[in-house]
Amino acid sequence: MNTELMNAFVKYMEKQEILSKLTEDEKLHGYNYSEIHTIAAIGDLTEPNVTQIANYMNVTRGAISKITKKLFGQNLIEAYQRDGNKQKIFFRLTKSGQFLYDEHEKRHNLWLKRDNAFIKQFDSETVEQVEKFMKAFNDYLEAQIMELGGKADEN
Repeated sequence: MNTELMNAFVKYMEKQEILSKLTEDEKLHGYNYSEIHTIAAIGDLTEPNVTQIANYMNVTRGAISKITKKLFGQNLIEAYQRDGNKQKIFFRLTKSGQFLYDEHEKRHNLWLKRDNAFIKQFDSETVEQVEKFMKAFNDYLEAQIMELGGKADEN
């Protein structure tokens, strides 16, 4: 067992959590991870409905129904139906929801810029090896989640 590697992963996750809290704009406070990422999914998708959002986020439709109900109650999203199809309900962001979407995107882009600056110091072969390792590790973790009856993350 490679204890040093496992400890490095623990430290990495702890530091990412600390950085997230330090860089999180207070405008996003009061909303949990699932709510913000549901807002992001609605902003990213064309005519998103519960099924599309659930597939995009790789979570259950029941979870998305619960989250969208809460976001609707907070006036962050609104529901609509297309002419000719009164069965499917779609969602779009309200002005307040779009504001949160934009704030989340700003934070995400700052994170990418910050960490890409670090990654650029390594040659492409090293980066490719790390990518290969991380993909394999994430596939392994996804299999563990699925084996336990869960639904894996979107990435």
